[in-house]
Amino acid sequence: MRRNLLLNSIALHLRALPHRFWFILAMALIAQLTLISLGTASGDPFGDVRYTYSAWVVASMQNGYILGIDQPWVYPYIANIPVFLSTWIWPVDYMTGWFILCVNVNMVLIAYLLGWGKQMQHSKAAWFFIAAIFLSGPVSIGRLEVFSLALTVLAAISYLKQRESTSMQFFSLATWIKVSPVAGIFTGFIVSDKKIRFVLHMAIGTVILVLIGLLLGGNMNMFSFIGLQSGRGIQVESTVAIIWLVQMLFGIGGADVYYDNVILTFQVSGFGVTEVANLMTLIQFGALAITMYLGYRAKRNGVDANTLFSWMFLTATMDLLVFNKVGSPQYQLWVIGAVMFGLVLGTQKWKLVTWITLITSAVSWLLFPIFYGSLLNGAALGVTLTILKNLGFVAILVIGNIQLTKLGARTKREVA
Repeated sequence: MRRNLLLNSIALHLRALPHRFWFILAMALIAQLTLISLGTASGDPFGDVRYTYSAWVVASMQNGYILGIDQPWVYPYIANIPVFLSTWIWPVDYMTGWFILCVNVNMVLIAYLLGWGKQMQHSKAAWFFIAAIFLSGPVSIGRLEVFSLALTVLAAISYLKQRESTSMQFFSLATWIKVSPVAGIFTGFIVSDKKIRFVLHMAIGTVILVLIGLLLGGNMNMFSFIGLQSGRGIQVESTVAIIWLVQMLFGIGGADVYYDNVILTFQVSGFGVTEVANLMTLIQFGALAITMYLGYRAKRNGVDANTLFSWMFLTATMDLLVFNKVGSPQYQLWVIGAVMFGLVLGTQKWKLVTWITLITSAVSWLLFPIFYGSLLNGAALGVTLTILKNLGFVAILVIGNIQLTKLGARTKREVA
């Protein structure tokens, strides 16, 4: 009797939800299933999942070690969670488990964003999320960025609800999967009115994660991702790689593309590659320092916290992307996460970066996997698409810097 009453209550509650809520979820599901269908039908955009992620799981289970704990790994050890969840969800086929996990993560995220049907004012952000993920192509649900993006959106929702500490912990956890959300931590420090408490909360969160790693048997391999990532070359899709791609396009000798069997990615070779690769990290930190200064100046002038956080987080994210020697196609999700933050918070003058992001998402799908071979061969179409995508990233970075500069130039009277 009680069970029937409970089921009837749940059924009534579900029927009471807005039709628009169910329609958005249905479109999100269709979009993702379409990406899975297209991705498994042509090319191999799910190659990392099919070959690399599954191999990590098999090797770890057979040899009794944990990557990023007692064995070196290119990612922080927290990234093991989604990697292993997939095989636990569907032991018979790793790919199926991965798809089930990713699709459900995105579906629950959208439902939560919409307040389970009670906050439909966020429909615009939900539609953007669905469109951007779909336009980015199959890779948008075929990499670990799926989970760092989800945590970034959760950070945005928490920040909107004025739960600063919770928001920063989401950013911290996301950073332990992929490095890009660290832009949110830098931004949070500048925007926060209680910086000592902010630092203490972040330190406590980090210490807890490190202690968990140590309890699992961790050693210095817990931080191996720092050295492995910093020592890599220039990836073929990165902004700075355009220098050598143009050389290949015009037949200038000395430039080429090769596959790195350690990092498992395509990189460029040629005159000055090593020197430029070594400089990029310094340039990246320099760009972040400028963003933090502009953010500090705007904060000092009394700019609204939501507005400042949105523009500073976007700009810092683009610093990490534009001045990165790595430029994997899934990095498009970094941009989507930063733009989602502004949409959730209702930031003004956000329309242009939203449209540019949708355009770069579509170009990303064209570039990978459709015309990826053209890029690797240094052919005109692949190189042109890479240039277009990176110009879009640069445009967003420029817009972010302009907005931050304007915010910092305004007086307290103007802000009020």
